[in-house]
Amino acid sequence: MKSFIKLLSFLLVCFFASGLYADEGKPLVLVMGEDSYPYQFVDEKGEPHGILIDLWKAWSQQTDTEVVFVSRHWHDSLKQLSQGDADAHVGLAQTSVRSEIFDFAGQISQVRTYLYLHKSLSDRTSFSDLIPYQIGIVSGSSHEAELLALEPRLSFKRYNSRHSLLKGVIEGEVHVFAGMEGYLKDNNLNRQVVSLFPIKNRLLIKESPLHPAVIKSDLKTVDKINLGFAAISSKRFAAIEERWLGINQQKRGITVATTLNIEPFVSLGGDGLPHGLYVDIWHLWSEKTGIPVFFSTGDMNSSLDDVRMGSADVHIGYPESDALKSGLLRSQLLYKVKSRLFSFGHSIDNLDALAGTLIGAVPTSPYLGKLKQAVPNTQLKLYDSVASMIQAAREGHISSFVASSAWTQHYLVLNHAWSEFHQFDDLEFETDIFVLTRPENVGLDKRIKAGFELIGQNELAEIEQKWMLNSKNRVFDVENSRLEFSLPQRDYLASVGVLKVGYLNNWKPMEYADSNGEFSGINSEVVKLISDKLNLKLEAVVYDEWQDLITALLNGDVDIAGSVAETEERKKKLLFSDPYWPSPWALATPIDRVSVFHMQQLAGQRLAIVEGYQLVSDLMSADYGLDLLIVADTRAGLKAVSEGKADVFVEKVINMAAELKQGDYGQLKMSVLADFSDQHSHFGIHPDKAKLVPMINMAIGTVNQQKQQEIYQNWVKQLPLAPKASLAETWWFFICFLTLASIMFLVLFKYRMGQEISKRLVLEDKLNHLANHDSLTQLPNRSLLDDRLEQAVLHHSRDLSAFAVLFVNIGCLKEVNKKQGHKMGDNLLISITQELQQSVRKSDTVARFGADEFVIILNRTKDLDIVCQVAETILTNLAKDLVGDIPAQDVKPSIGIAIYPADGDTAVELLKTADKLMYRAKKSGGNCYKSS
Repeated sequence: MKSFIKLLSFLLVCFFASGLYADEGKPLVLVMGEDSYPYQFVDEKGEPHGILIDLWKAWSQQTDTEVVFVSRHWHDSLKQLSQGDADAHVGLAQTSVRSEIFDFAGQISQVRTYLYLHKSLSDRTSFSDLIPYQIGIVSGSSHEAELLALEPRLSFKRYNSRHSLLKGVIEGEVHVFAGMEGYLKDNNLNRQVVSLFPIKNRLLIKESPLHPAVIKSDLKTVDKINLGFAAISSKRFAAIEERWLGINQQKRGITVATTLNIEPFVSLGGDGLPHGLYVDIWHLWSEKTGIPVFFSTGDMNSSLDDVRMGSADVHIGYPESDALKSGLLRSQLLYKVKSRLFSFGHSIDNLDALAGTLIGAVPTSPYLGKLKQAVPNTQLKLYDSVASMIQAAREGHISSFVASSAWTQHYLVLNHAWSEFHQFDDLEFETDIFVLTRPENVGLDKRIKAGFELIGQNELAEIEQKWMLNSKNRVFDVENSRLEFSLPQRDYLASVGVLKVGYLNNWKPMEYADSNGEFSGINSEVVKLISDKLNLKLEAVVYDEWQDLITALLNGDVDIAGSVAETEERKKKLLFSDPYWPSPWALATPIDRVSVFHMQQLAGQRLAIVEGYQLVSDLMSADYGLDLLIVADTRAGLKAVSEGKADVFVEKVINMAAELKQGDYGQLKMSVLADFSDQHSHFGIHPDKAKLVPMINMAIGTVNQQKQQEIYQNWVKQLPLAPKASLAETWWFFICFLTLASIMFLVLFKYRMGQEISKRLVLEDKLNHLANHDSLTQLPNRSLLDDRLEQAVLHHSRDLSAFAVLFVNIGCLKEVNKKQGHKMGDNLLISITQELQQSVRKSDTVARFGADEFVIILNRTKDLDIVCQVAETILTNLAKDLVGDIPAQDVKPSIGIAIYPADGDTAVELLKTADKLMYRAKKSGGNCYKSS
């Protein structure tokens, strides 16, 4: 009975609505905004489109009423409705001000509005943090009233249209702007906006319902509108929204069907979550679009079925080809997998060596035809998997096989068969990997493509380098990729003329004038790369002093200068590029002094530093208790320490290392300053060239880690080594002299010389040990740890194997030192050191990182489970009563675990990850470990 009543009511509504409009017979004039994509906008031909437009078209069909769309700038659209020149507005947010002018129908859609923050404002997390900044808004939008309700002290810069707002955003006129969620119609513009204003930097303003609006008191039209929309099914509403947004607004994310066990592309980690190259690309897609992704795992067939049946939205990546069709829509080319030939037992020099042999291949491989052409004098034998081909080669059924190079290498290493097979690099095939979705998911297909348009080649290359240890398997060529600019950007580049670049006369290897007076060094090569990418003409201007160069940049005498620190004070007068070069600081101290890694260790000492460095004001404001000695350049700073005029000299690592290499500084040593190890170099840019900044950043984005290494090697190897007389040569000359002077004292002299050499060697050993080991625990200190970490990365990258870094914190040490004295704390540290050493193998490294912190390197670990067992052993061993009056439960060790290369492919990244995970363990109460 109830079902019958509901059906009757629905039919009456439909009949009434249909009849109501049929009787009137005149079209309904609807005014709309012209650039609020994807809700209401006009295309290049002036045709109306968007979610609200399609909803009104459905309303028109439902009510049999003609509708006419009239597009205007947003402010003008409201004005036209208020003057009675339209019957209704297609949809807008209801505010108190608008409610005084218009009446509103029921909600037909909704939109989330955000404040988008420039990437330099990532630390701003509340609306009150944005009071110093003008917020870009479209004049007449609801954003102003909504934001003032949240923070009355905000100020605004108003634009006539969304297009003019975004133009101002790109040109740096505002660092904060208000806008709807979603993406822009212009992919190039969308990419530029997201690169400057990352989705993760946005602040939610409001989730606003969208209502049709009519002129005040036109309640009859309101009733007509409500009746018509009430007759449209919720299923049709959802289909229209998904067509434009790509996702259901209620779902707020997409599910990615994921195939496991195809390392290094996808595998299941020890944490039970998928990891790998494809997974990281999808995480980046999510970061760019703001759309969460959820992974559902399975094998190849079940993951495809998940997409077909609708339990997953997309497939993570599938080798779709003419020979292997899934019946799904190829939405996006995700990657290209390189396949090569692997021979068993011995390497081959050319393909002729394979004549008359059997070669294995998988039947679904798209390159079978090309393989037959490449080796016509062989026979192909097909197998269902790489594992079966490896077994067949071992048993002598085939001489070689062709398969995915990266996956095969990983499989061979994992199964201890790496030495049995040899890769032939000259035979290579590429297999396209596609993101798949259902053919009817047109909106999702567009959204996927738009999201991948936001990802730069440099970002993809960075992910690829993390997972593809063999550079020959990589496909992203950032260095040779062509940058795409909008028409206004191309016009601006053509108008720039000559770009003046300031540099220092003698600051090797970063920048200097060579013997011909030409701009040389690392910065010169980066600037040349930028000028080539942007097609700019350069004029290099040389300066002798750093302060003179900065002054020239501030005055506009030069347009750009490299290696400029981005500080709050300088940001008021200059613009800055993205970071382009690591720029940590180092300390030079006499060789007989204990190595220094933190500024706190220098309290009361004389510190030499180059004039004009921003670090000068940082050190003075931090009140480290230092006596600063200002010097002209790197050489003067090292000389001051050598002559005893300063206790320490601070300088950029790369410049200090270069000068130490060239000069005679055998009595000095260098250590990295941990307090400022994360600093990077930027280009400082005069505000007159503001429009050039985003394009410079695009060019900098093509400089990946490999290119950085090439540039570094190119300039460092050019530095001459200073000639140094060896100790042995000096002694031998002295022996010869004494022999000629008096043969009578030869035996005595040899005896005394032997004693002196022995003493010196013992002293050098002691100094070397002191410089590289902690004096209390005798463990390797941070200096030696850095070296061993770098060596571990190098060796394991060559072997395509994994290792682990454990960051261990002792929670009670500070309390013990405070309550029971430092002697008791030292005894505890010694006991902990012994337990840590007993918990690992002799081939592993246990180092003291800080006062209460240790770092452990576990070499050649097969998987996370083994590392977790070691962590459990450490926790168990430290749960004993180590020192008399200190209960075991008070020790509270916290351990963070990072795995190479999954958690980082450099020493710095691994330490950062392990440190971050250690703090997570510490926040959990200690006595536990955390992994990613």
